[in-house]
Amino acid sequence: MNFIKKFSIIILCLLIFLFISFVFILYNVKNNTDFYFKYKKYIPQSFKKEIRTSLTKINALYIYKTSEFKFKQVKDIKISSFKNNKMQVFSDPKLIWTGPRAYFASNDKHLFLITGTGILMHTPISNIKNNVKNISFKKIKNNFETIFKNYRGKTDFYTYTSMIKSIIYKDKNLYVSAVQKINEKCFTHIIYKGLLNYRNIEFEQFYKFDKCKPFYTDYLGGTIANYTNNKFLFTVGDWTVCEDPRWVDVNPKGFCTENGAQSLKTDLGKIFELNLQTKDLKIISIGHDNPQGIIYDKKNNIIFSTEHGPQGGDEININRNPTKEFKNFGYPISSYGEHYGHPSPDVEYLYKEAPLHKSHKDHGFIEPIDYFVPSIGISDIEKYKNKLLVASMGAEIEQGDLSLYIYDLDENQNIKKKELNKIYQRIRDIHFVNGYAVLFLESTGSIGIFQLKNLD
Repeated sequence: MNFIKKFSIIILCLLIFLFISFVFILYNVKNNTDFYFKYKKYIPQSFKKEIRTSLTKINALYIYKTSEFKFKQVKDIKISSFKNNKMQVFSDPKLIWTGPRAYFASNDKHLFLITGTGILMHTPISNIKNNVKNISFKKIKNNFETIFKNYRGKTDFYTYTSMIKSIIYKDKNLYVSAVQKINEKCFTHIIYKGLLNYRNIEFEQFYKFDKCKPFYTDYLGGTIANYTNNKFLFTVGDWTVCEDPRWVDVNPKGFCTENGAQSLKTDLGKIFELNLQTKDLKIISIGHDNPQGIIYDKKNNIIFSTEHGPQGGDEININRNPTKEFKNFGYPISSYGEHYGHPSPDVEYLYKEAPLHKSHKDHGFIEPIDYFVPSIGISDIEKYKNKLLVASMGAEIEQGDLSLYIYDLDENQNIKKKELNKIYQRIRDIHFVNGYAVLFLESTGSIGIFQLKNLD
């Protein structure tokens, strides 16, 4: 009897310990605390991926039944570049495991948010203001869960959380960029279009890139931005065609050169102009690795874009007078990064076709206006008056990751000042609405908000 009693006490203590440990870990993960941030880098990447995959699956069991997402105010983030020195942060922990990517769009009445899995929601723009305590988004039913059903297999569930790449509102419609799985060996970009309805939207295919890619990778671009007249800008990454063994090792010599970002025979590594009326596609620029952030400065007729480099070499690029002729930004002939695995002899063969010369200008290409070695996990870009806002993701705060960069530009749109603001969160998207900047902070499923006049 004493043995059973002692055994029961031990089991009870163990359960209490496990429960307390679970609550402690969950709290630190959800809130991206200093403790979690300090020690998570010691967790193997493969183990973190398995944890996220498992939690995403659990979260998916109930999140699709959620009709309202409530973002509650949490601790503000201090930003030295701002006049009032802070950014308000609102968090809904459910969104940590759904995506974790999410993107914003807006019309004159509502702000829209869509997750990487296709959960779409909206809130009145009037909710985006100073000193509110909560921001509620109501879900808009749609058919993306059905569209992405092919990703729900054992091997695809993790990438399933990242299918949506961008969203934009134009002329009473929402346009959504996604990567579609056609079959086991065919992935491609598709832009969907849906007539705005706050209750339910049935998205239909608007434009499809016909050429298949044999596997999913994060190096694929997929961002939509407004351009001149009735046109969009659209980015396509190089899909690691000159680096990944699944491309390089299974194809003959010369495949990278013939199918990479420098080739006009392929859509890889390009920025395009898409006419919304005729659906004609035109190349704006080539020689990109993975262009993610992109904006068009109509006043100065300039395209600003950000792109992920290989191992190092993230770039901010400027395309002046883009309507005249397409420009070449050099990749993979020129880049300030290196192939993954460098300086190991095992990757030397990659430099034969993709040399990654450090100068762009010396090889006839356009130099970036700024670049980062090591990489910062560069993401979105926006422009306010004479200032560029550039976001970063990554995981190493001391290397410039998890930060918001603010650039002052001169009258010729050249950089005259650069400020780094540590956010300690992965910033996926920046969107301007109603005099505010709204940031999606995917580390904690949060929204950051600050007034743009703080930048004046």
